[in-house]
Amino acid sequence: MKDQTAVYVAVDWTAEARLFEIGESYQLLRDAVEGMIECVHLGSIGVDMWLNEEGKVYDLPENLFATYMFQREFGFLDSVRGNVIFTSTNHDTGETIGLTQEQFDALEVALAGLLTEA
Repeated sequence: MKDQTAVYVAVDWTAEARLFEIGESYQLLRDAVEGMIECVHLGSIGVDMWLNEEGKVYDLPENLFATYMFQREFGFLDSVRGNVIFTSTNHDTGETIGLTQEQFDALEVALAGLLTEA
């Protein structure tokens, strides 16, 4: 089966592509966020942002990129705590799948936008 690509962004600004196979995404997501997973769909670019559901409870450090993406999408102030990982969804099956090149590019453009605002 073809490897799928997810984008991992840590609170320390490191980012990397991570490969996974369809059907084996759950452990990838849990490992990436280091805990219980929660999905926030960013409809404007068609990606799913997976985050640590208990990030605020455990007072994890703020993820500035994830917070930027959340606020850009929903227009209200809130923060995302901890590491995040971005994937997509097969809307026919509900499975977590990798990002398309267009989705990957949209994340890259958003990161560049945040860096110019900073």
